[in-house]
Parts: sequence; structure tokens; C-alpha cells
Amino acid sequence: MAQRVFLSYRRSDSWHQATALKIVLQQKLPDVSVFVDTESINPSEHWPDRLIAALDHSSAVVVLIGPKWRFGADGTDRFADPEDWVLRELAYALERKKDVIVPVFFDTTTTTAYRDLPPSLSGLRRIQGLKLSSETWAPNVDRLASSVAKMLGTDAVEGTIQFPNPSELKKRAARLTEAEFEDHKLHVDGLAGWVFSRVLINTSGGEVVGTQISRSFSFASFRRAFTFMARIAELAESRPHHPDWTNVWTRVDVRLRTFDARQSVTWYDIEMACAIHAISLQVTNEDKIGWPLRPSL
Repeated sequence: MAQRVFLSYRRSDSWHQATALKIVLQQKLPDVSVFVDTESINPSEHWPDRLIAALDHSSAVVVLIGPKWRFGADGTDRFADPEDWVLRELAYALERKKDVIVPVFFDTTTTTAYRDLPPSLSGLRRIQGLKLSSETWAPNVDRLASSVAKMLGTDAVEGTIQFPNPSELKKRAARLTEAEFEDHKLHVDGLAGWVFSRVLINTSGGEVVGTQISRSFSFASFRRAFTFMARIAELAESRPHHPDWTNVWTRVDVRLRTFDARQSVTWYDIEMACAIHAISLQVTNEDKIGWPLRPSL
């Protein structure tokens, strides 16, 4: 049976990094299985039991600690929640596998994410971590793969592998259910007003059933509505993740889904929805709005 690496992470914090690491580690460690809960747990399985079983059968644990690892979107300190499953799975791992744990930090991880650890996680401070910076991601993942290979007594494939391209990541992104979306909506201000729905979508392969989140935005003038769209367009190009939208005078109707993830709602859409919400507030509250595409003189 292949040895297994367990990736511990929060979906609201570092899900895209977890997906990217799974892809790369499986290429660097072909004899090792990499466990990520969004891809490795079947819908019929009891989630906590499956996580514990996966930890028991894992030979190494990689813990991803990003900017939202400790504090929720509403400011809630997860260290104060004894039922938090990410902390419980990590405490379980520290109790049984402390010699094969690798904490991974990012250049966006704040010092508060790793300060004042609860007693059950105090042993984490004594474990040397590894930092993944956006500028040095590939060589640092090489180091991570080498460290894990040494723990498991195997060899890592030589050669540097770059961060997977956006389309590849999106194909592997976890598809959110309506219940998961509604749960996040309760705790994230940027999701207020967004509605989850199932829709029929025409694709090159025929009509398929997909999911999306949608919301209507209204502005005081067409100029503000157009500025809103222009700023979203710039953001969408930079990600890249593009909305499906329509505009009638001062109203903009926005629909979000991840095309590469079988036309379903994913965390890409959650992040984009929150960013669009922030842009709508900016455009609404600015005193003066100029034409965004007018060339400067």
C-alpha cells in the first residue's frame, strides 16, 4: 500500500494552495498518495470519522497555515472554539504523529495566526516550519517534497515544478453545495444578497445542469454602473476568473460559477463575490466618478 501524506488546511484560508500542493507533490512523490478532504472524501462518508481514519493511515502531515487560519471572516477567534475540526485534527496529529508534521506558512500569514496557541497545539511551536512565498514557490515546494520524502524513506523526483496553471486548479476545485454556501453566507458580509441556484447551461457539449450564485447591483447613474463593470473586468483579468453579467442602464446583474469545475460554484466564486461586493461599495460611496476608459491627457 502506498504511503500517504495528509494535507491539513482551511477551505476559507488556503484551499487553492492545498490543491496546488496536491498536484505538485503527487508529481514529485509518485509512490505517495496525497490526501485532501475536498477530493478524497465521498459524499456518503461521515466527515469527522473519515478525517481521523485518514490521519491514522498517513505517514506525514503537512499543515497549511495562511492568513485566515486563526480568525474567521467575522473576526471570530477559532482558538476559542473547542469543536473546530481543523484544530481538532491537528491536535490529533500532534498527539500521534508529531515527528512527521511539517507546518507551512505563506508570505500573507500574519503573526497572530501562530501566537497564543491553545494547549492542545502547543507542540506545534517546536516544529520547524517552511515558508511558501509567491516569488519562491517552486523551489520551496522542492524543499517540502524533499523533506517529506526523507520522512517517508523514499525519493523525490528531481526537477522544479511551477505552480499549476489556473485552469488545472479550477478543474480540481471543490464544488460547493447550497448548504455550504448558505453557511458561509451567514458569516461573510460580502456574500449578503447573493443567491445560490441551479441552472441549465448551454455548453459546446450540450445542455448541462450547473450551479451559480447571482446578485443585482443598482447605482445612481449609468456612469457609476459602467465604472463598476470596468473595475470588475480589471479584477477578473488579474485572477483570472470572469463573471457572466448583463447591464441595463443603472443595474448590473452578476452571475458567478466556475466553468472549468463543471459549471459549478467553487471558492473562486466566493472570493470573487466578496471582491465584487467591495467594489460596489467603493463605486457607490465615491464623490465623483470619471469615465474609466477615457485616456489620460
